[in-house]
Amino acid sequence: MPKTQASKEPKILFWDVENSHNIVATFNLFKAFIPHDNILQHWFMFCASWKWAGKDKVHTVSLLDDPLRFKEDHTDDYYVIAKIHEALSEADAVVAHNGDRFDMKKFNARAIQHGFQPIPEVIQIDTLKIAKAKFNFNYNKLDFLGEYLGVGKKIKTNNELWLRCLKGERKALKEMLHYNKQDVVVLERVYDKLKPYVPAKVNFNLFKSTGTQVCPSCGGNHTHRSGIRRTRTREYYRYQCQGCGHWFKSIDAKDVKSTSKIS
Repeated sequence: MPKTQASKEPKILFWDVENSHNIVATFNLFKAFIPHDNILQHWFMFCASWKWAGKDKVHTVSLLDDPLRFKEDHTDDYYVIAKIHEALSEADAVVAHNGDRFDMKKFNARAIQHGFQPIPEVIQIDTLKIAKAKFNFNYNKLDFLGEYLGVGKKIKTNNELWLRCLKGERKALKEMLHYNKQDVVVLERVYDKLKPYVPAKVNFNLFKSTGTQVCPSCGGNHTHRSGIRRTRTREYYRYQCQGCGHWFKSIDAKDVKSTSKIS
């Protein structure tokens, strides 16, 4: 259900989806151009996992959760899309690795095909974009980042698992869901490592009572003032969160001077 009122903490959702191959007819295996008329079966969503920031439970949904629909047609992902739609609609912000280009667009493609209305406008945070914009890692895949940053690894798998799921094998779908859940756990840990380096997309101050200032990135109230931040039009006090390390400028500038002069 859509969110109806602000809570004391922003509802930040970490999520990940897994989908099938397309089945197509092709004469060539290398550099083949495949017209849409040659699509024999469109891709569909196997499963999804999501986790709310600050909560331990990882929520999941898969094709197996609607047994009657699965028995009739194992490619029918209506129930999977419905549950994802419900979760996304509750969030203030969603976090995914390559989510802007993949997860959200894949979800939208299936949601509109099934006749769902758009989810409410939500802040999207993409850890792949953060990794590329702020760092020069040797590799930007989630598995590499998790290991490099010392926060965990994805579960190893191979193309065979996707092919087994494509055929509707129950055991394979359960294995896929297990793999999917671990991705969300690693995702949150990687995000927690990266977020101090970027401007906060979700400002925790907006969820606090008036007059209370916290770190806009993590919500921590243990901050240290250190120097002045000068922009083109104003000076602000500069703070660093002693919890996550994020730097930010003061939101109340009543004690610092303001000027209309551009320098």
